[in-house]
Amino acid sequence: MNEKIVSYLKKYLASFAIMGVVTSTVLILKGYSAELDRVTRLHYLADSFTIPSVIIVMVGLLVWVSTEGTFDMLSYGLGRGLKTLIPGSTQNHETFYDYKKRKVAKRISGYSFLFISGGIYFIPALIFIILYLCA
Repeated sequence: MNEKIVSYLKKYLASFAIMGVVTSTVLILKGYSAELDRVTRLHYLADSFTIPSVIIVMVGLLVWVSTEGTFDMLSYGLGRGLKTLIPGSTQNHETFYDYKKRKVAKRISGYSFLFISGGIYFIPALIFIILYLCA
């Protein structure tokens, strides 16, 4: 197989595995069992699929926001502030412009799988929500 396809498969499998573990954990913590009535089971299933899908989409949004440079000023300021408080630390007098150029060169890409896998995982959540509301 092509290395790019294998890389995509690994990303998607990892995200679905993590969401599956979170789904199982939520079901266990809520006490899901066959002895529950139908409405409660649908409610628990809707919750257990909604929570991991929303979390992974929110993580994707956080990664997107951070790669756009939203937190650059904050990290630059905190870094400079901490270096001034540490006695004996060597001060590199990097300007914000140089810092920003260095950070732009290191930006990550290829995180769209978080949005796609979260959206796919939200489909059963929607089905369970609709079944729960119609029950």
